[in-house]
Amino acid sequence: MAENYWARTLEGRISRRRALRLAGAGAAGAALLAACGGDDGKSSGGPASGLVAQPKDTFNEAARGGTLKLYVTSEPQTLDPATPVAPLNYISGYIYGTLLNEKPGHLEPPQFVIYGDVAESWETAPDRLQITMKIKRGLKWHNKAPVNGRAIDIQDVLFSWERYTKLSPVASLSFNGRNPDAPVLSVTSSDANTLVIKLKEPLSYALNYFAAFGSHTGNVIMMPKEAESGFDVRNQMIGHGPFELASVTPSVGYTVKRFPDHYDAKSYALDQIDLPIVSEYSARLAQLKTGNIHRLIGETALAQDLVATKRDVSALQIYQTDFAANGNIIVFGQLPAGKSPFLDERVRQAFSMAIDRDAWISALYNVAELEGNGLPVETRWSSHLLANWKEGGYWLDPQSKDFGENAKYFQYNLTEAKKLLAAAGYAGGFNVTSSYSVERLNFSPTAEPIDGMLRELGLNIKVNTPNYANDYIPNYRDGHGQFEGYAYATVLGTLPQNIHPVASLVAEYWPKGGDAFRGFSAGGTNDRKGDPTLNAMLEKARLEFDEKALRNQLHEIQRYLAKAMWGLNAPGGATAFTIAWPAVRNAGVWRRTRQGSFSQWDPYQLWLDQKQPPFA
Repeated sequence: MAENYWARTLEGRISRRRALRLAGAGAAGAALLAACGGDDGKSSGGPASGLVAQPKDTFNEAARGGTLKLYVTSEPQTLDPATPVAPLNYISGYIYGTLLNEKPGHLEPPQFVIYGDVAESWETAPDRLQITMKIKRGLKWHNKAPVNGRAIDIQDVLFSWERYTKLSPVASLSFNGRNPDAPVLSVTSSDANTLVIKLKEPLSYALNYFAAFGSHTGNVIMMPKEAESGFDVRNQMIGHGPFELASVTPSVGYTVKRFPDHYDAKSYALDQIDLPIVSEYSARLAQLKTGNIHRLIGETALAQDLVATKRDVSALQIYQTDFAANGNIIVFGQLPAGKSPFLDERVRQAFSMAIDRDAWISALYNVAELEGNGLPVETRWSSHLLANWKEGGYWLDPQSKDFGENAKYFQYNLTEAKKLLAAAGYAGGFNVTSSYSVERLNFSPTAEPIDGMLRELGLNIKVNTPNYANDYIPNYRDGHGQFEGYAYATVLGTLPQNIHPVASLVAEYWPKGGDAFRGFSAGGTNDRKGDPTLNAMLEKARLEFDEKALRNQLHEIQRYLAKAMWGLNAPGGATAFTIAWPAVRNAGVWRRTRQGSFSQWDPYQLWLDQKQPPFA
């Protein structure tokens, strides 16, 4: 199926000979690259297509009730949200909450405003070393034994923090007890309604560690203290979120129902959401067309089928969403110790310069076809910061003049890349292993086309597909580069990348930053001490409160990393689109870009109009 799916994008895009070279072992690689055409990687700048529906807030007309039919793409191995587990994120966001969250934008992108979920209010001491937080009174847990709908209390919050510090790898970024260079010294209570958070040093984004960014799982998830021994969190979920888990059928799916005692229950009109496991994209698309799925969300592959699907089923509505960069990263392996080819800066630079970022973005997001049909598409390259951070001015565009001389290491230049490789002693290329997961979290669309480009550089690539839970997570995602070759991964489920731009760079490139550090060493001895120059730059940025100065520092760090090239982000991203039946009202009204609580906000003020297709 995959070969047929991607193969149709081949026609007339690039030469058959180059497509086959780029394909390597993966059919998706060839077809993705084939989609690049002649796109120049810029925004279309054209008028919005009539194919795109304009979101309209109709919640004042909402009819309460109904069942929204969605899906999950794979079955999580556990229902415990303690660690970042990709297949569980969507379910977890309905059920559980956090102390803080980020407000979505109403008919506009979010403005990076933090609000209280379990927290009512907070204040920071003048020396910025203590945060005092009040929790909301009267919040209730879901009405399930052994909790039985009781009120959330301060002991639940303290229990949740303790559980996070012991079980989540993300705690190494925030909790000083796990990492002596992490900012949070302690979380205690001064009375039955007050939390006291003490910090090691003033950190401008300290509050963000108590919200939900990137992956929902792995955050400081609020759980009842009975989760210690009163029920099995691996098989049961009891939270305070807007929906509660109604049923679990192994290998089949999940059902969640609206929680009537949620503190903002009036904003959730749906009675139920069905979440069957539909692992194949083609099956999800087919079920959308027949009305068995009401909406496709977060489907990168949908770009290839968007226009055709609208033509096949004209009643379906396309909605434009905000720009989103691909959050995957490439980690260079540090083994064999002292002998990895990636110890040489020229090899890392050649690796980057062999990647045709415009081709990759155009292919993955089907830019040429979408623009050809009048859909507005903006594309951006990621630097060592995701291009999502354009808002706020933190991201420095590698295609801009402001980036300076080191921008050349992001430019596709195969001739110069081969020269760099030869100068490093690898004129004929070298044998190398490319590792990535293909189950539960499938990196193939990211990896196959890039591996194809690297074969053109001369690399003889062997693909390794480690088991997601038992091998990929401990040895590659969280493995600090202690493997041979290179790997495609996420940064602890994208959490650090979305907390704050400094948090993103610190987590990946500062050896004291926690479990997401990439494991490199400027000395080449595999001592995992990082790069002293870069370390100093990051340590300064961590404590910077002046926004203008911080932006300048982040720009300099991105310029420095472009030459050092200690790792890579996926090439970039583009404007995305979703598609839904007209019965799904208020789609696209509330917008969020970096929230781990995606599934909390996705049904927010969403309602079903039984007078619209597919119901009528």
